[in-house]
Amino acid sequence: MGIVRTPDQTLRQYITAKRPIIYINHFDFEAVDRIIKNAAGAFAKRGFKIIEFTESDGWIDFDTKNPKSSSENDLANFLQKINTDQLKGEKKELIVVLKEVHDSLQDKRVYSALQAIARRKGMAKDVPGDYYRVTVIIVDSRLIIPREIEKLITIVDVRPPEPDEIEKILRNVAEAEDGEIDESSMKELVMALNGLSEFEIIQISRLALANDGIINKDDLDLIFDEKRQAIQKSGLLELYYVPAGNDDQKKDIGDFDNLLKYLDGKARIFKNLADAREHGVDSPSGIMLVGMPGCGKSLSVKAVADKFGCPALKMDIGRLLGKYVGESEENLRRSIQVAEAASPCILWIDEIEKAFAGASGGEVMTRMFGYFLTWMQEKKAPVYVLATANNISNLPPEFTRRGRFDEIFKVDLPKGDGIADIFKIHVTKRSGRDLSDDIDFDYLARKCNGKLYSGADIASMVKSAAEIAYLDSDGPRQIEQEDLEDLIRSTTSSCKAQENNESYKRMVDALEKLDSRPVSKNQ
Repeated sequence: MGIVRTPDQTLRQYITAKRPIIYINHFDFEAVDRIIKNAAGAFAKRGFKIIEFTESDGWIDFDTKNPKSSSENDLANFLQKINTDQLKGEKKELIVVLKEVHDSLQDKRVYSALQAIARRKGMAKDVPGDYYRVTVIIVDSRLIIPREIEKLITIVDVRPPEPDEIEKILRNVAEAEDGEIDESSMKELVMALNGLSEFEIIQISRLALANDGIINKDDLDLIFDEKRQAIQKSGLLELYYVPAGNDDQKKDIGDFDNLLKYLDGKARIFKNLADAREHGVDSPSGIMLVGMPGCGKSLSVKAVADKFGCPALKMDIGRLLGKYVGESEENLRRSIQVAEAASPCILWIDEIEKAFAGASGGEVMTRMFGYFLTWMQEKKAPVYVLATANNISNLPPEFTRRGRFDEIFKVDLPKGDGIADIFKIHVTKRSGRDLSDDIDFDYLARKCNGKLYSGADIASMVKSAAEIAYLDSDGPRQIEQEDLEDLIRSTTSSCKAQENNESYKRMVDALEKLDSRPVSKNQ
């Protein structure tokens, strides 16, 4: 495992290595200012100077934020001044901070000036008369990089505070506001605040103290409300499901006993992550569910969320694709940041094969695919990834390689007891009561033998049976055995209908070859 550096250590390293342009994509400018100051402090012996430019105020003092020159409010002119008026022969590190300038970066005069600064820095030597140490740091809430300067830019990520840093922030806020912290709640609070920025943690802590003067378990709802807002404001992820505090969803996915038993262990680790890590246990990464359409993969998302006791977010890769250079990659990074900020959570990616099947082709999808895999491998935030896929024949082999996901489960067509369970689940939901005394579900399962019915096919038959029962000539009645038997005889399964389809054949063949675990002992 490589050395984990703080943002200021990383920034200092890049400045020392003479990287010309550094991009910090973050909204908390105060926190970034501290990082820049800490990084620049390493050059105190030879001297350093930090100057700043913002679109609203032009050239301003980095420390006081007061305007330095009322006439210098054009970014292109400001950069030209930096390029031509740099003091020669003075051993001084000049750090130029540009804030919220993403719109101006598209201006040819601006990116040309940045190219000139980078070129001059690359050619300069550390000798009197030819000394040119200028580092441009772009600090912006949006990551938009013009293609013309893409190769000149190095991105520095500002990670959220670590658990010990979160605890320190809480204590500092409580002390500053003359409040208290319930020490018995500290672990839960730190876990809930994980993934949020320092700014957000401070804001939530102050609000909690304003309520009753103490930060404790009662403030967890406040934290989760803040996280829900972050999801909604991003517009990149969908809040798909929020558990109601029970484990009833397992009754809705039929015969998934192997999967549910497996999830019991992972959920126990996930809920006690700090303690598990102390015992050398890694955070659960996630699972992939592959199999035939209509067999309950999507329904399992709710079951997983109930098991883990945290919300499920849905990521739609198509929703992330943008029209500008770098926009799609930025959207993916932002959506992952939102998921981490919302952690602990389940991140569901439905039909992942449609998102990344073209990763071997398009340049954008290849970069997004690479970024996602790297994140999966290195993520620390308690985000449990649940990927579902139907046709994996076109999915890059890197995705199904061991180590990306904790486990790959195969969801096959239900058999025997599994079919009976699914009939019973849907009949009970539509009737509002258990009809086991009136309907022989085991007999219905035997009647379905060899017909290749999926869970969705069975659900559809029960739906039709409910309509038939309601529209009965003698008036509405309960679903009866004969209704379901008639529908079994007259219904062709969705899988049977596609048996001669070449794409379907490739999908079935790929599923048979995949090394995976069945979700049920009956499959």
